[in-house]
Amino acid sequence: MNSKSEENKYKEIDSKKEDNLSKNKYILLITSLSYFLCGFSVSVISVALPTIGLDFEISAVSQNWIAIIFFLAIAIFSLPFGKIAAKFGLKKTFYIGLILLILGSFGASISNSAEVLIIFRALQGLSVAILNVSTLAILTEAMSENERGKGIGLITSIAYMGLVAANVVGGFLTYNFGWRYVFLAVIPFLILTMIITYLKVPNDWLFSKKDKFDYIGALIFAVAISCLTYGFTIMHDLNGMILIIIAIVLFFIFGKWQNKLEYPMFPINILKNKKFTFASIAALLCSFATFVIIYIVDYHLQYIKGLDPQATGLILMLAPLSMAISTFLAGKLSDKFNPQLIASSGMIIAFISLMILSSLNQSTPLIVVIIAIVLEGIGYGMFISPNTNIVVSSLPSKLASIASATVSTTRVIGETLSLGMYTVVFAIIMGSLKIIPEHFQLLITSSQIVCILAGIGCLLAIIFSLIGINSYKGINSKEQV
Repeated sequence: MNSKSEENKYKEIDSKKEDNLSKNKYILLITSLSYFLCGFSVSVISVALPTIGLDFEISAVSQNWIAIIFFLAIAIFSLPFGKIAAKFGLKKTFYIGLILLILGSFGASISNSAEVLIIFRALQGLSVAILNVSTLAILTEAMSENERGKGIGLITSIAYMGLVAANVVGGFLTYNFGWRYVFLAVIPFLILTMIITYLKVPNDWLFSKKDKFDYIGALIFAVAISCLTYGFTIMHDLNGMILIIIAIVLFFIFGKWQNKLEYPMFPINILKNKKFTFASIAALLCSFATFVIIYIVDYHLQYIKGLDPQATGLILMLAPLSMAISTFLAGKLSDKFNPQLIASSGMIIAFISLMILSSLNQSTPLIVVIIAIVLEGIGYGMFISPNTNIVVSSLPSKLASIASATVSTTRVIGETLSLGMYTVVFAIIMGSLKIIPEHFQLLITSSQIVCILAGIGCLLAIIFSLIGINSYKGINSKEQV
């Protein structure tokens, strides 16, 4: 393709920003399907973990690693694929993500050991990283700025419906057919998304086709994230502290390296944008504080209360259902009102939820647990859409994929550290003990400590959101980057 035809294609793509939401219905459809299936893949493992643990006869710490490896892969690959998507095209990258998620889901379903399952969960994590980046970037570029918050709120709401479906469908499939079917369930819908994209989305989005990809930076970043995550899971050990220190040094080297490059994977100077930086830090802290809640409640319901996976899934769905409702409304409001204020209010509600859960014990009424997870869902939903809107709207269009990669990376680093913190506490309190009735009190103590630590993270998220208010100039204003 010559430069003139490329220029015309870019103009055609840019003109879509003038359209309203209804005129981008196929973009909305594929991005909604993508977010739904990613949400389903993220959450479906939680309700099946106890059954998988019994099947493979593994400890609670090993069970946690089946979940952690998924988020570690997302954390490692989100930022590099932000650059790859801009270089090779959002639509092409989107295709790759769909194909890899099909392969990862099928592989997970036929795993014959915990080790094999962990490998395919890592592949699923890679694919979700690719889809998260390309999906949000496609929507951001297809939507006009005055409707971007509504679009983000809508697809984020649908992602949480994926979490609802994961808990309900995952519980049903695990209880009636076995845990392997929870991975097979997404494959037909992934194929459908590919067909719709091929037939109804003819154009692609390219922003830096001639840019060189920073392989060295990607490697430094991957090693740094891996050291940070694994170090955090064994932080109670000297080796864990050494790995964390190595991670900090590598992140510093990564930043210095990026500043030297003409085509950096992550332009460090965008951190001068206060709206972008404060919102990104708040997102990381929010994920750290809230993500672990579903695992705490899941273990409490199945082990302490003795509920089966199907009943547990029905109760757990209340959290993402609350998120789906509140995030859609908050997304619409973020187009009109100060998004940091909405996000901070959501974190206050999430903090109340954590304080309720920090008092969980064997005699806690089920209704109290239900109230806590509903509050967590409302609070997180109120936070995520306004916060995402401010991150993606604070940077210019040429950095759309970088902004969406940052959203994904900060969220998943927070989620990974949340599970890491959970694993550390369990390792200290329970060690390699299996979760059986005589050890239930240790499980309760571990969960209480985790909730208190998560509550501290929640308070820090509130503070950073409130700091961001001082730099607020309107959702569509962009500071110099």
